[in-house]
Amino acid sequence: MRKFITMGRMEFKTSIAYKLNFMSSIIISPLMLMLYYFIWSSVYSNNAGDILGYSFEDMITYYVFIMITGHFIYNRVGHKLQQKVLYGELTQDLLRPYPVFFQFLSRELADRIFAFFVEVIPVFIISLIIFNINSFQGSILFFFIALIFAFLINFMLGFITGTLAFWVKKIESFQWLMYIFMRFLSGEFIPLDFFGTYLLNVSKFLPFYYLRYGVVKLVIEKVSFFEGARFIGIQIIWILILIAVYKLLWAKALKKFGAEGG
Repeated sequence: MRKFITMGRMEFKTSIAYKLNFMSSIIISPLMLMLYYFIWSSVYSNNAGDILGYSFEDMITYYVFIMITGHFIYNRVGHKLQQKVLYGELTQDLLRPYPVFFQFLSRELADRIFAFFVEVIPVFIISLIIFNINSFQGSILFFFIALIFAFLINFMLGFITGTLAFWVKKIESFQWLMYIFMRFLSGEFIPLDFFGTYLLNVSKFLPFYYLRYGVVKLVIEKVSFFEGARFIGIQIIWILILIAVYKLLWAKALKKFGAEGG
């Protein structure tokens, strides 16, 4: 645990050194929300009342929390792992006394903790000032717990994708396809309700639902304790499934890496 914290602290210092990257999102995020604001104000101007149960204020509130959630769960672990494999930098990590997986996890977690203070909170405050956000009716507690598990699911997906670089050296196209597919089915671009009941139900059997859409629903809609606990329980199940996939792939990847003289 001490080594895990030490690596996290080092990444935290690195994040501070590159704080300009975080600060830019404080400007970009409200601009993106303004774009959504004008798009949906145009849509609602031609419709009387709610759309699929969403008032205009509900819709803007949804996008604010979608953006906040996206900032917190973001990572580039797949790209970083791929680069280490391609340029032969993984050997150094393998020689360290703790698993490569935890090295990446500690760095990404420290990076997102820093992002919480310099991206998530400022973007939320700015959104409260600029936009008419509805008072959220759901559970803040369940939202924050689900947010942490969403980060872990997204991290696992990124790490598994990066592991494919042991077999396919150039995986950028696959990563981008996965990235767009994940954002689409996690409700980032538009609430999943708009794609019909069938797709919404199908998405519940995929991990992407538990990254953004489902997490945001916990805070903007009333949920019972059972519903919140059930959602988090499913997130935990997905984490366990992805850990099993990671362990299987990683064991095979290390054998291949060793056989090739890595």
